Amino acid sequence: MNQEILNNIIEKEVQKSSITSKDIPDLDLYMDQIMTLFDSHLANNKKNEDDKLLTKTMINNYSKSKVITQVKGKKYTKEQIIQMLMIYQLKNSLTIQEIKQLLTPYYQENISLENIYNQFYQIQDKQQDELPQFIHQYLKDYQLPLNN
Repeated sequence: MNQEILNNIIEKEVQKSSITSKDIPDLDLYMDQIMTLFDSHLANNKKNEDDKLLTKTMINNYSKSKVITQVKGKKYTKEQIIQMLMIYQLKNSLTIQEIKQLLTPYYQENISLENIYNQFYQIQDKQQDELPQFIHQYLKDYQLPLNN
């Protein structure tokens, strides 16, 4: 791998966007509005142009399997949108069942996830800022060559 390719990969990773809790309206949203929110804020996180970040089927499955709290009517609260964001972030590392096991105690105790999500977002943001330096230092420390 050459330096230019590595820098492009790092840059793409650093440029990934997120949705902060402040980006989520305080009013309840319909499913299509949630998908638009995800698409407009997270579009550059797609690996391929045709990838879907969130679909109606995903939302319905999360609701049916109680990975998000019970939906009343057709609108979703800010808390439920935060739950979907946490699922979106965690599903690359954990199974949906593991995410459900992780989040269910918060739902049962009626604990808001907004502060937890905000802390998660801050950690992720800091890691993105430190990523280029970390990778270059790692390559240097382990004397891993870059083919030019």
